[in-house]
Amino acid sequence: MPQIPQELIQRIREAADIVEVVSEHIQLRKTGRNFVGLCPFHGEKTPSFNVNPELQIYKCFGCDAGGDVFKFVQQIDRVSFTEAVAHLAQRTGIALPTPSQQPADELSDQLYRASELAAKYYHHLLRQPQSREALAYLQQRGIRDETTERFGLGCAPAEWDAFFKVATRRGFDPAILERAGLVSARREGKGFYDRFRERLIFPITNLSGRTIAFGARTLKTDQQPKYLNSPETPIYHKSSTLYGLHQAREAIRQQESVLVVEGYMDYLGLAQHGIEHAVASAGTALTEEHCRLLGRFARRVVLVFDGDEAGSAASLRGLEVVLATGLEACVVSLPGGHDPDTYVQAEGAAALLGLVAKAGSALDFHLEQLAQRHDLRTLEGKARAAEAIQSLLARCRDAVRRDLLLREAAQRLGIDEKAFRQQLQESLRRQTPRAPSPPQETGPAPPPPNPPPAYEKAFLGLLLNHPQLIASSADQLQPEVFADPRTQSLARLLFGEYRQARELDLPALMGRAGDPELVQLISSCAMEGFDPEHIQQHWEDLTRHLSEAPLTRQINQCRQALKQAEREGNTGEVDRLNAELMHLILHRQRRKPDPSS
Repeated sequence: MPQIPQELIQRIREAADIVEVVSEHIQLRKTGRNFVGLCPFHGEKTPSFNVNPELQIYKCFGCDAGGDVFKFVQQIDRVSFTEAVAHLAQRTGIALPTPSQQPADELSDQLYRASELAAKYYHHLLRQPQSREALAYLQQRGIRDETTERFGLGCAPAEWDAFFKVATRRGFDPAILERAGLVSARREGKGFYDRFRERLIFPITNLSGRTIAFGARTLKTDQQPKYLNSPETPIYHKSSTLYGLHQAREAIRQQESVLVVEGYMDYLGLAQHGIEHAVASAGTALTEEHCRLLGRFARRVVLVFDGDEAGSAASLRGLEVVLATGLEACVVSLPGGHDPDTYVQAEGAAALLGLVAKAGSALDFHLEQLAQRHDLRTLEGKARAAEAIQSLLARCRDAVRRDLLLREAAQRLGIDEKAFRQQLQESLRRQTPRAPSPPQETGPAPPPPNPPPAYEKAFLGLLLNHPQLIASSADQLQPEVFADPRTQSLARLLFGEYRQARELDLPALMGRAGDPELVQLISSCAMEGFDPEHIQQHWEDLTRHLSEAPLTRQINQCRQALKQAEREGNTGEVDRLNAELMHLILHRQRRKPDPSS
């Protein structure tokens, strides 16, 4: 992609509202002048992710991530700056310069483009004569044309290298196609062949709606496996990707609840019948990463798996995973022989939603399954059930929820709560892993860098929010008064290039800063809050504090040296340091303003 003019980047930044973009990935609520939510970049239970709509920046006070709308897209989608600009330009309807023949530098950019080409190619082929079997299968399953279009379903042809030839003619490197999981190298080491052949194709997208992988169902009864999925790639991680979440997240957020089904067709069947707050854990079992992702949008997870023995087993495993992440877990028990798709087609959406409304809790379902295997009226049956249910309770990391489940389980099984609690605590102690001993050949891990002094961050935050104070600050202070190298760099940038600024475009400043640490510092400082009626007083107090800071550091260093000299009994050095300390203290006193004046 050619160089994008700065004025065009600024236009895209202004058009792409950061609150709207972030809201597509996490649930935000208004708090003061900011919006807050659970950080999408690290696991947390208490929201520490802040978005400021006035400054058009974000900052997480838990993991220190921060930046503008371009940086957010870069981090959430793992793309380069250029690809982030291109994505937001498309979103806002702003045209970019036509691409040159130079490929993008970033691996992720190339993988996205290869995957998007494959999605368009397979979708185009679905309407061609050679895809009659795929269309017949979709019609047999009751999938309508609008659903096929909405989710970009496609068909891979029977030829061994049909897509490979198309992609290489478009200039794609075979190594990139292989890295994207679209082709495989031949065993002889000569050439490549398509991974997906003669299969119905389900494109898998990330939260931004970009194609990252594919699921593929065979069209032949003798072809194995029945479902073939993309391998792990730099842009696709099975354990943290859910089919349909891009389309479903707004409905999930509104409902504060999500239905989890197992397959692509189950998800499409529900979506087609107007049940929008659903996702599919296609290609892998439900994981804690999946649940943490869902926790950004919902508080309640309802498992809607097949009504057979395998579905019940999957529900039991899923319940433990959901509880481990602190979400409310429920299960819908479908009548035997039904999966979510066949049930909703036979009984309708209202019937399924009725089952969802009555969905049993994790404990209800677990006890129901245990009752089918053990006679809970006998001592032996109760003992076995109590032992089995401990695995469910042990996975629940929320201590309050675990205690409530334990009390209810003891009551319903008719066993002594105190004894049951003691047994569970012993089980938890046995499961707690010992901390591994550090390797002998390596030293301790270096401590994390100390944050800049609070007053330095506060001062720079004041300047970022009130740039009319930068010139006066530069007249009275030198960047060297800042003790932390990061705040010193930011002060040098503001006192230099932005000395005469009356307004600051913070996202543009972040782009100018370049260094990721400096970008994070800008977003952190800009989030500092100040009493608007006392801005001048804040500035005067912080300016005085900073001007005195080097002298204060000298005094502290002198005191430390004095203590050392006293411990060593060095009389001459003690006398010298005492005189120096007195001189420094008097000098600082003379610099302080007279309160009576």
